[in-house]
Amino acid sequence: MAERTVTDSAGRTWTCTSESEAGEGLGGTGAARGQDVVLSCATPSVDGAVQLTVGWQWESMAAPGLARLLSLASPPPRR
Repeated sequence: MAERTVTDSAGRTWTCTSESEAGEGLGGTGAARGQDVVLSCATPSVDGAVQLTVGWQWESMAAPGLARLLSLASPPPRR
C-alpha cells in the first residue's frame, strides 16, 4: 500500500493511502497500469477519511494538484 502526505491551501496536512492491492507487482504502486486508484485521505481537523478516485500515477502527481482535489472533496474542518 502506497502512502503520501500533502498540505492543502488551508494548511491542513493530509495523509493519503491507496486502497487498491491489485497490481502490487507493477513497481509497488498498488494499481495496474491504466486503472484508477481509490485513495483514503485523513487529516486531524476533518472527521473521517475522504475517499478520492485518482489516476494510477497518483504517486507522481504534483503535490499542489492532489491537495487541490482533496480541498474540493473534503468537508469543512471542525472548529
